[in-house]
Amino acid sequence: MKRFILCGFFLVCVVSGAQSQTFNKGGRTAMQFLKIGVGARQVAVGEACIASVQDINAVFWNPAAISGVRNAEASFSYASWFADLSYMAGAVGYRWGDVGTFALSYASLDYGKLDEALVSISGGGSDTRTGNTFSGGDVLLGLSFSREFTNNLSIGGTAKFIQEKLFIYGERLFAFDVGTFYDTHFKGVRIAMAAQNFAGSVKWLAVSDREEGYDIPLVFRIGASANLLGVENAFLDVGELHRLSVNLDAIHTNDYAGRFHLGGEYEFSGFLSLRGGYKFNYEEGNLSFGIGVQQEVSGMHVRLDYAYVRFTYLESPHRITLSVAF
Repeated sequence: MKRFILCGFFLVCVVSGAQSQTFNKGGRTAMQFLKIGVGARQVAVGEACIASVQDINAVFWNPAAISGVRNAEASFSYASWFADLSYMAGAVGYRWGDVGTFALSYASLDYGKLDEALVSISGGGSDTRTGNTFSGGDVLLGLSFSREFTNNLSIGGTAKFIQEKLFIYGERLFAFDVGTFYDTHFKGVRIAMAAQNFAGSVKWLAVSDREEGYDIPLVFRIGASANLLGVENAFLDVGELHRLSVNLDAIHTNDYAGRFHLGGEYEFSGFLSLRGGYKFNYEEGNLSFGIGVQQEVSGMHVRLDYAYVRFTYLESPHRITLSVAF
């Protein structure tokens, strides 16, 4: 119990610090696609998920949480991003007995076809388009492992290959994630921490002896979750039909002030889930909500999730995720 109180106090301190910091360094990191949330379930709860959601998509948030995979699980996610971009991601995981859980993951952002244009043309005209097109995109490939060291504690990590390419220019590097997941077994209270994108800097358009380096988004997360309603291990026993959990994550990155995310998930009869969340200290994409359905089909547990994030100045993206557990 003392350990739980200490962790809770630490979470409050982190959240307070996130609110007090006001210095932003927006636009100073590369590989911005790494900030796009993967998994409609995680996004719908306001991305407050590292201590609550233990499905295969946790590999994109907290690798320790994939310890929730009981046998084998796979998922595919698609997002219609703004500016006609498309974002796809997928993951597959397998629990190898007492050894641990292994997972492979990928994510890609497709820029589509872009019109080629010159800086100027010899005739002095205003239309500098050549009639040709070019493309670009971002790719992430990951290998993850998580192990339950006790009935309470899981620790995991991810090694990632990342590439960003536009026209004939491109950069690639390796990065690493680490995370912990701690289940107190008291009223569904869980605490987690994760650090993502440990890597060197990338250098674009190096000219002569001058090389400009840019860090990638380094993200630190700490979160807590609790079951408010449920049939067992919840603050209020209301039977098997209803389950309600609430989540809170504090976020710190190397290119923006501290933030925190708040979200919740209500589940009815183990079939229908309603979710909502809010992200504080964001200029876009604060409010989110979603829905999910799950069902046993031929011995497989199939879940379909949808998430909507409200944007004010940009197109509001829609996300959909299909997951299958064997």
